[in-house]
Amino acid sequence: MSKKNVADALHIFYELNAAFSDAYWETNDINQKDRFFAMKSILQDELDELHKLSLQDHVYPYEPINPSLLLLSDKLRTLLPELNNYVFRPQTSSRFVDLIPSACELFES
Repeated sequence: MSKKNVADALHIFYELNAAFSDAYWETNDINQKDRFFAMKSILQDELDELHKLSLQDHVYPYEPINPSLLLLSDKLRTLLPELNNYVFRPQTSSRFVDLIPSACELFES
C-alpha cells in the first residue's frame, strides 16, 4: 500500500470532519455530543495546521503534525466497533465505516 500524501489526508479529514458534525447534530445524548465535539476539535486542529502548507506541499507524504492526533486515532478505533450504539442515521454510520479505517491508516507510520 502506498503512503498517502497531504492532499489525500485533507480529503479524508474534510469528510471525517463533516461526519463528526452530522453525528453531533443527530444525537440527543449530551455525552455523545461531547465525544463527537472533542474528536472534531482535535481533527480541526490538524486541519488548521495543514492549511498552513502551500499547495505545492500537497504532493508530499502525509505525516501527522499535531501530537494530539494520536488521541483521535485511539478514539476512532474504539468508536468503530460501538458505532451502531451511538450513530443511528444509516448515511452517517456508513460514512464513518468508510472513513475511520482510512483515517487510522494515515496515523500509522
